[in-house]
Amino acid sequence: MSLLEDLNQQIIAEYKSGNSEKRVLLQTLKAALLNKQKELKDKFDDTAAQGVLRVELKQRQEALLQFVSGGREDLANKTKAEIEIIQGMLPATLTDEEITKIAEEKLKGQDDLNFGQAMQQVMAELKGRADGAVVAKIVRQIVEG
Repeated sequence: MSLLEDLNQQIIAEYKSGNSEKRVLLQTLKAALLNKQKELKDKFDDTAAQGVLRVELKQRQEALLQFVSGGREDLANKTKAEIEIIQGMLPATLTDEEITKIAEEKLKGQDDLNFGQAMQQVMAELKGRADGAVVAKIVRQIVEG
């Protein structure tokens, strides 16, 4: 079952259960996926769908930081719940140890790489299975260390 079909089923279930907050989130995610599907047409696949969900997740994580720093605990709690729901739809991300192992293997024996070249090689290997900021921190340690 595709991600869109799964979202449709979840939206129907939320209508029946009366959970309007989760339903609204799911409808928002569905709208974002449909917009990307229209944009990409035949090239839309599960990888593109996961990319859309990652963008939505990142937006909510940034909003959470703003809400917490602004003292808006009500919005922070709502956003935390949304983050958990979106994370549940995405495949598990790699741990720091797994990212380090992959990065070290990919960059082994390449002493003259700069940070940008190293990031390009490692991110090509990881393909959305890890957060770019975490990968950047690990790659910077490998290149500089």
